[in-house]
Amino acid sequence: MTEEGESGKRVVAVLLALAVGAALIAWFGASQLEKSNRSLQQAENASVLSEGILYEAHAGNPGVVVATDVGSGKELWRAELGSITSRPVVTVNEEVIEVQIAGTPWMTLDRSTGEPLE
Repeated sequence: MTEEGESGKRVVAVLLALAVGAALIAWFGASQLEKSNRSLQQAENASVLSEGILYEAHAGNPGVVVATDVGSGKELWRAELGSITSRPVVTVNEEVIEVQIAGTPWMTLDRSTGEPLE
């Protein structure tokens, strides 16, 4: 009887160890996936801070540029760029915001209104 009792305890211990191992593997996989998604999301965005205004360009469908006042957190304007699949680059000049995709000029926006310029 003691041999059967010890054998049963071993089976329970092995099953418990397998369950804990599976849970740890699932947790590790989920944390790696979350980290990967976070870095992918960061890779698709670009931002520039200039004179208290944060200009952020986001890839996507549609891609957008958003100007936000850092002090108040208020969105000043939002401009759609069209469908963008790669990371945009934003540069801020005197009066304009330039958006480039893969080194190619994509769009020029008025710095104060976000309206496209030709």
